Amino acid sequence: MATPYEAVYDAFLAKVQEDDWAWVDDSTQMDEDLLSILNGAIAHFKFPRIVLTLDATGFVNTLTNQEIQILANYMKVEWLDRTILSWENVKPYYAEADFSQANLLDKFIKLQETTLKKANNLQHGYYRSVNGRPYDFTQLAGS
Repeated sequence: MATPYEAVYDAFLAKVQEDDWAWVDDSTQMDEDLLSILNGAIAHFKFPRIVLTLDATGFVNTLTNQEIQILANYMKVEWLDRTILSWENVKPYYAEADFSQANLLDKFIKLQETTLKKANNLQHGYYRSVNGRPYDFTQLAGS
């Protein structure tokens, strides 16, 4: 059974605030935006155990919860990257004397670094275990 986009989108949206998507006028625009973020996240996932092929409704293969969480974390990294590059977030604050653009951007960058480390740690754990058990590296030595 295939995994629908919504499974990964829901995991990602649980990691960001809902009001971050308030600018979206309709669900089609949001779906297109989420798909572009998902495509960026897939590029971060180095060695998935299944092929991460997409079709019109979602993934062709069934993803485990661990794979969904890794993709959701990498989606957050992609979203933060876009947030850091976007000046739309700081424009409303130009008039305030006590606002520091550099401080806000520094906090976004630190949050992105923390999120990337978390996603990488999830991915490393994914590589070292199969079905929750450590990989049997003795198989690599041959018989």
